[in-house]
Amino acid sequence: MRLILAALILMVSTNVFAQQSRMKRPVVAPQINQLQIYPLSFELRYEKDAAENWLEQKPQNISFAYRATAWSILFEYSQFNESSGNSTLNIERDHKEMVMWGRWHLWRHGQKNPRFSIFGAGGIGTYTEEITTTLASDRLTESTGSKMMGGFAVGADASYQFTKSFGAIASLEGRALMGQDFDPNPTFGGIVRTGLFFAW
Repeated sequence: MRLILAALILMVSTNVFAQQSRMKRPVVAPQINQLQIYPLSFELRYEKDAAENWLEQKPQNISFAYRATAWSILFEYSQFNESSGNSTLNIERDHKEMVMWGRWHLWRHGQKNPRFSIFGAGGIGTYTEEITTTLASDRLTESTGSKMMGGFAVGADASYQFTKSFGAIASLEGRALMGQDFDPNPTFGGIVRTGLFFAW
């Protein structure tokens, strides 16, 4: 009888110790490796014209990114056209830019679906502009050449993983862009991105 009682006490104490050991183990967040593609986006930025009036620019934007757990690198291409004047004198502006953003996901929530994060970002890249002036039948095109630009941003994203290797993602960010000919400098705006990601 004593032998059976001793065996029972040993089994119970072993089970309690095992449960306590499992409880003390740190929970490690899963590693995230993603290739993100953002074919759909809406960007809005505010500029001033020569008369100091505020203008809304809505660049076409496409981007893709590599995401690890706490950071990501995003490549972005943007372009917009602006036309002003009349039938006698018309000025067309064609603006293009390419920027590489480094993003640090400072706060992350959710190990399973859905996942959320808040990030800060810094970017550096180049932009070019072509100005075409049309006066009656005369047409003159001038290019600025490639110039440096940069920026800072803060934002948040949310993702949902449908399978082990595929999901959807959306992000929203506000940012300030700086360039030699930007007016104002920095130029403030925001962007909403939606896209897909492939995880491994």
